[in-house]
Amino acid sequence: MESVYKSSGLIGITAAGGAIFGFFLQLLVAYYFGAGASTDAFFMAQSTSELLGKLLMGGSITAVFIPLFIHRLARGKTDEAWNLSLNIVNIMACAYIAFIAGIWLFAGTFVHIIAPGFIGETYELTVSLLKVLLPSFLFLFLVEFATSILHSFKDFTLPALLRLAQPIVSIISILVLVRSVGIYALAIGVVLGSMVQLSILVWGLIRRGMRYRFFVRLQDQGLQSVLRLVYPFIFSILMTQGAGIVYRMLVSTMEDGSLSALKYAEKITQLITIIFLNSVTLVMYPLLSEKASLQDVPGMRSTIASAIRLVVFSTLPIILAVALLREDIVSFLYQRGSFSAQDATYTSIALIYLVLGLTTNGISSIFGHTVLALQKTKAAVAVTIASQVVAIVLFIILTPRMGFAGLALASSLVPLSSAFLYFMYSTRFISSLHTIFFHATYIKTIVLSIISSLIIFGIMQLGLSDVATLFISLGVSAGAYLGLARLWHIEEMQYITNIFRI
Repeated sequence: MESVYKSSGLIGITAAGGAIFGFFLQLLVAYYFGAGASTDAFFMAQSTSELLGKLLMGGSITAVFIPLFIHRLARGKTDEAWNLSLNIVNIMACAYIAFIAGIWLFAGTFVHIIAPGFIGETYELTVSLLKVLLPSFLFLFLVEFATSILHSFKDFTLPALLRLAQPIVSIISILVLVRSVGIYALAIGVVLGSMVQLSILVWGLIRRGMRYRFFVRLQDQGLQSVLRLVYPFIFSILMTQGAGIVYRMLVSTMEDGSLSALKYAEKITQLITIIFLNSVTLVMYPLLSEKASLQDVPGMRSTIASAIRLVVFSTLPIILAVALLREDIVSFLYQRGSFSAQDATYTSIALIYLVLGLTTNGISSIFGHTVLALQKTKAAVAVTIASQVVAIVLFIILTPRMGFAGLALASSLVPLSSAFLYFMYSTRFISSLHTIFFHATYIKTIVLSIISSLIIFGIMQLGLSDVATLFISLGVSAGAYLGLARLWHIEEMQYITNIFRI
């Protein structure tokens, strides 16, 4: 786990660098476009493009591919591993290209279905932006797949650096093109950024020994294994994307700026997730896959326990801090130029509900990766379907009462149900799994989180400016939290220290 946490530190540090550029990008978006109809159109087109990628099961294929690829590497079958990866890439690239062509021809009808509340100029703009963005979801699948291969080699450096590429390219695109093409500069930046990311990863794969060749072998035994593992996902595609479709349909009927407020708030929670959650789960998955292939049950249990404790230790104080300082955070980050005070209010409302699911999202991800490491894809599908049903029910119940805030709250509640289901299934294969929650770190974390929150609340009563309140309260509370954790000999504090020593 020491090497895992060092890799987590690398990912966290590069994510922090990417976050700096990413927030500068969001600042530019907010400055030039605010939270209105045009940004709603862009975010709808972008999220629809991501939805299309999921419809072709890109993430599912990658998830079941990693254990098979690692299995071949571990047994010295390097050529067989590369042939399997190239065969999958070639087949999926052909499928994506055909799918892109079909969506291009029927983009208008597709937008009518996915966003029935969009009419007039907002509808036309969404269709046009979607057509521009379509190539990006092919490139992003290839980026995800190439990243998984490098992770299989325990190479986390190059993929981590990609976090810098996308926002930098998008920033350049806005600065150069915004006055001539307006909101289209954002879509162009997304496409160019994905191309740059793929180019960097291809260079890394070549260094690892990849020699690209185009071939399609439908009868390949390795491909058949992938299909056998991934086919259960076919039956869940409509259900797993059902929640996303319902989400888009509901938000498209709300007032202008609702989708944009949700997306701006999501950017903040995504930043926290990248730094404090993904950096753990991404490097943990290959380790879990390796231990699963060796049938090392105690090793898997220990890995899961350490990862969950670190997630709780890292995220619980953040949830409380963001809940208290949400308005100051949003105003500091976004409120300038075209981003109005009303935009800031809407975004801060969305933020408080989205951040509530931070810890459970991390725990759900850890247990989900555990099930995939065990190659139990049918179970993963079952949990996914169940969680999507929960999401749809929550959307329908909460949205009429709370508006866009209901969508945010529902999104935070869903990971709780999926974490529970993943955990219950994992207990069938990992004995005494429940014991991972019997640890003093959890009690200590709760106590220290309350103390740090009281510090923030006290500073908020001093009558300082918003910016001063934000930075002083965050700095003092974080220092107190980490300092007291060190004095209390919390094990996860040592992991944090090791991360910053890399």
